[in-house]
Amino acid sequence: MEALYLALAEGPQGVLFDNYDLLVVANALPTAVNETQNGQDCQTEGKVALRYMTPVILLLFALALYLHAQQVESTARLDFLWKQQATGEKEEMEELQAYNRRLLHNILPKDVAAHFLARERLNDELYHQSCECVAVMFASISNFSEFYVELEANNEGVECLRLLNEIIADFDEIISEDKFRQLEKIKTIGSTYMAASGLNDSTYDREGRSHITALADYAMRLMEQMKYINEHSFNNFQMKIGLNIGPVVAGVIGARKPQYDIWGNTVNVSSRMDSTGVPDRIQVMATTMWTNLTWLFTHRNRKKPPQM
Repeated sequence: MEALYLALAEGPQGVLFDNYDLLVVANALPTAVNETQNGQDCQTEGKVALRYMTPVILLLFALALYLHAQQVESTARLDFLWKQQATGEKEEMEELQAYNRRLLHNILPKDVAAHFLARERLNDELYHQSCECVAVMFASISNFSEFYVELEANNEGVECLRLLNEIIADFDEIISEDKFRQLEKIKTIGSTYMAASGLNDSTYDREGRSHITALADYAMRLMEQMKYINEHSFNNFQMKIGLNIGPVVAGVIGARKPQYDIWGNTVNVSSRMDSTGVPDRIQVMATTMWTNLTWLFTHRNRKKPPQM
C-alpha cells in the first residue's frame, strides 16, 4: 500500500507536495517576522515536509489497520471455536439427557417417569396412584432352585444365572410387543416374574376390560415360550402362573434407586395363586370376571382357555 502510494501519488505529483510546503512557509512568514521582532524563536524551520510526513502517516494508518484486522480475525476465530465447543457440549448434554430418559423409562413406567421429569422432586415427596381394576400376574419357574447348583463345571452357578437372564429377557421382549402395550412389568423376584395391566388411564379399559384379556394372553404366551425354551435348552422347567383382578395402590418408593411397585390385597392373592398353583397351569380366582374371561378365550378360537 505504501509503495503504491509512492508510485502513484508522490512520484508523478511530487510538485504538489512541494508547492503545499512553500504555501505553508509563505503563510507562516508574517508570523515568524513578528515573533523575531518580539524576541521569540522562529518555529518554521523545524517543520517536516509534507512529502515525508504523508508516507509516515499512511504507514502508521496501515499498521493500525493491520493490527485491527488481526484482532478482528482472532476474535472471530475464538468465537467460532467457542460456538463449536458450545454446540458439541450441547449435543453431548442432549445425548446424555436422552440416555438418562431411556434409563428412567426402563426403571419406571412412562407416565410415572414423565411425572418426575416434569418437575423437581423432593426426597420426602411420595408418588402414589389408586387403581380400581388392575390385573396382576405372578409367573415363577417352580423348579429353578433344583436346577441352580454352584459347581466348578458351571462357573459356580454363573451359567445357571445366565440361562435365567436369557429367559427373563425373552419375557421382556414379549411384553414389549405392541399387542401387550397395556401391560407393565413390575419386577422380578428371583425366578418369579411380576407384571400388571390397567395401571393408568392409557392402559385401563373400563368398558371392554381388554387389559385383563391382554394379561391372560401374555400368561398363555409365557407358557408357550417356556415350552420352546425347554425344547432348545434340553431342560424341564415348570412354570406356575397366578392371576388376580382388583384394586391396587401403585407408587414409587426410595429417594435413591427408586422402585415402582404395587400393593394391596389383590397383589397378595395373585402371589398366593402362584405359590399354591399347579406346575404348567394358570391359577385364578373363581370369580365372575375370570368366568367371563374363560368364555372369551373359548370363543376367540383359542386352543383352550386358561386352566383354573
